[in-house]
Amino acid sequence: MDGRDIPPGMEKCRLQRIGKIRGVKGAASCCALAAIGYLAARSLLQAGVSFLMGLRVEGASLSNPVGFSPVEAELLAMVASVAAILLPILILLRLTRLRTDDLRLLLPAPWSPAFCTILFLGVANAGNLFGGLLGHLLGRDGAAVSLPAGGAALAVNFISLCVVPAILEELFFRGALQGLMRPSGSMAAIFGPALLFGLLHLDLAQGLTAFVCGLFLGWLAERTGSVLPGMLLHFLNNTIAFCVTYLQAYAPGGVAMGTQLFVLLAFPPLALWMLWCAMRQGFRFSAGLRPGVDPLAVFSSPAYLVTIAFLLVYCLGLFPA
Repeated sequence: MDGRDIPPGMEKCRLQRIGKIRGVKGAASCCALAAIGYLAARSLLQAGVSFLMGLRVEGASLSNPVGFSPVEAELLAMVASVAAILLPILILLRLTRLRTDDLRLLLPAPWSPAFCTILFLGVANAGNLFGGLLGHLLGRDGAAVSLPAGGAALAVNFISLCVVPAILEELFFRGALQGLMRPSGSMAAIFGPALLFGLLHLDLAQGLTAFVCGLFLGWLAERTGSVLPGMLLHFLNNTIAFCVTYLQAYAPGGVAMGTQLFVLLAFPPLALWMLWCAMRQGFRFSAGLRPGVDPLAVFSSPAYLVTIAFLLVYCLGLFPA
């Protein structure tokens, strides 16, 4: 049988598949460039804010905010972070096929908040366990976050660490980047942005947790047709981490350790049990997802592949000091 004997239906399917493969290559390239653009924008904006701080107080910067109150310093850092993530989104909306509807800022389809919350916290804390073990084995335990004891400074830190990332990271990764990838199918749309989300934390241990969380939040965005549930779960996870960090700094040692162990060890087995019960009743992760190309097709994009390699090398600390 030569090409002229191929039935029209098979030929149409073949052409559609070729189109999707080409589409995922272009979309993955856009996602990679957006990720690098975000890193560049963040660095430039932080440098710009530090420069302006130095004009007001000699020697001041975001890393050394002498002459600035903790609230002022945190607000300035927050402004730089917000601008760095909004800028790539605006550029994608202007220069690519991405539209505001693709961001999925919509009311979600019916979903089970209790089930998804337990499942997500189980995934997140399993990632924390394995990520912490990986960081320990690599001798990269990570720097501890310092929180103020109370007052306005603590409130601003809460907004900066819990509220802003939950909204903007979901809007960028599950909204913009996943929206770009969605025509290639749900699996590629979930996997491609999730891997970038993990590695953009620039820390291998944190990146592992972020990657598995990104996979779940991407799946949730596809199932519900909205990024709002993901924002809620992202905020909840950040808030739990914030509270644990605060207890470690200011509560008696036994309270802090007990809370951390409960969070790390209780949610993963509870999530597994709930998932087992749900699957016995017919639950399937694949239900409601858009068919498409293999998720590994994102690596057909040279730009995506180079970006992942660069971020991985950075996370492993292989760049010369």
